Amino acid sequence: MSYVEKAFYKYIKNIFTSGFKVLFSKRYIFYTLAFVLISLTTTIFYLIRKNVEVGPPGALKIIANLLIAIELSVAITYVLFGLFFSKYPLKYWVPPAILSAVGGAALLYFVPILSPYIASICYFSWIIVSIFLTFSLSRNFWGSKVLGSIMFLGKPADEGTIIFSGIAFFFSLVNSVLAGYVIYDSVKRFLISQITAETITSFVFTLMTVLFALLAIILVNLMIFVWGKKDDVFYTILAFFYVFSSFTLWKYALYTFQNRAETSIIPYDNAGSIIIALFFIFYTVSSYGRKVKKIEKGEAKEMTLSIDESTKSDDIIETEAEEDWYLLKIPRFMGPLGVLITLMGLVLGYHVTILQFIATEDLFTQTFFSLNDLVGLKDKIAIILLPLIIIFFLFSYKWSSRFRRYSSPELYRFEFLPSFEELEERLDRIRRGEDSWKDYANMVIKEGIKIGAKSAARKVFITPTKKVAGAIGGAYSKTKKGVSKGFRKVFRRKPKDKND
Repeated sequence: MSYVEKAFYKYIKNIFTSGFKVLFSKRYIFYTLAFVLISLTTTIFYLIRKNVEVGPPGALKIIANLLIAIELSVAITYVLFGLFFSKYPLKYWVPPAILSAVGGAALLYFVPILSPYIASICYFSWIIVSIFLTFSLSRNFWGSKVLGSIMFLGKPADEGTIIFSGIAFFFSLVNSVLAGYVIYDSVKRFLISQITAETITSFVFTLMTVLFALLAIILVNLMIFVWGKKDDVFYTILAFFYVFSSFTLWKYALYTFQNRAETSIIPYDNAGSIIIALFFIFYTVSSYGRKVKKIEKGEAKEMTLSIDESTKSDDIIETEAEEDWYLLKIPRFMGPLGVLITLMGLVLGYHVTILQFIATEDLFTQTFFSLNDLVGLKDKIAIILLPLIIIFFLFSYKWSSRFRRYSSPELYRFEFLPSFEELEERLDRIRRGEDSWKDYANMVIKEGIKIGAKSAARKVFITPTKKVAGAIGGAYSKTKKGVSKGFRKVFRRKPKDKND
């Protein structure tokens, strides 16, 4: 395989292999099995109930309500304890969490009016979290020191625009056509339907959704043709964040194209949403693979880095600099276990809402958050949020140096490599026998050695100077208070004698 193929393959492979190791490690397997068993049990029960006539309907309804109450209770327990308590030792919070899940299930079964509110919180929270995870997915590929450097191999930082700009532009063109079709179809339906408050609200919501989709298209084209020349790494990350998020507009356009009624749901939409949610769980926990391995070997403690300030390595300093951006402090505060069970909790709550697509009936006793309310809702919200979050990232890039360090990391570009045009010309001359491949390869290697020597010289002479300056600054900051106190004690003015 080529470098690019191996880069993609390794990235995807690492997500699943490392994610699997984390999810089924000794520390996390209990929470993983609980998540899998609860979600599978509820799904299988509703599939059987829908397709097979077994048992009295009243008893099946009681079991169905109980399963929904259990899943929602576990969901909210996972989220609350993942956010606030998971960083503490397990013995202090696991027993209260189990009692909370049991008590919450009983409460939701006997007071079902609370269920749609909990489900809606998980539903909307998961939409927002999944969008940010999509950006993280793009950033951790294009901005990776290894994989990103391979993708930007030989590309000068000040040359042209983002890489694979043609792919991003193609997606923007396709999305423009889809947005135009949705507008046309929505206007057509509105004109032939009876004018009511509901139809007006639906039309305005659809129109607003499409306008936000067009705004995102304008922004991505600005990245391709204007802004990408300033920072190709950041705008490549942001453009492919848009590309990865485009499937929501495609799904929404598919609903419109098939001209379906509100309750006629595309069967595979439910399965697709869950597969994407599971992929994001694997992706999120894959970064904790090495940490979990060390924890299980007893070599380290979770979320603890007991390293003396004077012996920190460059890698640790770089990691801390990346994690200075305030949004990255949230998962750092929660810890690996907290991040894992919080995501699982949100997915469980989201799963309950889309179970209505399988059951083709309202699972909640109230009309709030019913089946009709959910059709296309996730896609509309995601389409509206996408340009807003892109604008948020653009402003963060402009005003926050911490975000710039995170979203536009330095890569090893190997700029000494010849340009594509030069390489093409040389290879053609070599093919005709006018040049020697051996001589050309030796010349490229010599150029690489020169660049490497310059880089090594900068590390030898510049980096130690920075370290010494940092050490002096750190020592000064630590002793500043003590020196000031000593100075005041020795040189303070003595009070004048009253007799004088």
